[in-house]
Amino acid sequence: EVIDMLNERYGKLDEVTVTRGDVHDYLGMTIDYSVPGKVSFKMHEYVQKMLDECPEYLGGGGASTPASTKLFDVGDSTEQLNDEMADEFHHIVAQLLFLSKRARPDLQTAVAFLTTRVTAPDTDDLNKLGRVMKYLRATKDLYLTLTADNLHVLNWWVDASFAVHR
Repeated sequence: EVIDMLNERYGKLDEVTVTRGDVHDYLGMTIDYSVPGKVSFKMHEYVQKMLDECPEYLGGGGASTPASTKLFDVGDSTEQLNDEMADEFHHIVAQLLFLSKRARPDLQTAVAFLTTRVTAPDTDDLNKLGRVMKYLRATKDLYLTLTADNLHVLNWWVDASFAVHR
């Protein structure tokens, strides 16, 4: 009955689709409910495609963290990227933003900073992007798992600071 109501209200242009089961594919994510009390968000194919398309100048190898301690350092003396490389920089950062918001929150700090640099990226920003891609290469099999073992107790952790970056 609920599906019929949804189709009547929202299915004017196309019928509402229904997916049942423990594993769902949606917008490049695999959402897995197969373990009781847990849901996992995996984007293995998306990550592998990003790594396969990653330009050689972003380097190979791996990194143990997505950013160095100099992530927020912005210098005025570094060379701006040409238009083609700047467009590629923007494209890769946008892909990383999509990934980090869905299945890889470990990338969010570095990606959030890089999004502030897409309008005029320089060679230093490119090196920072390279570091993220090296980390992604080394951790390509990581994914997000959310768990619930007690629905009556809510725990929340916040790591906050104020005005620490330029």
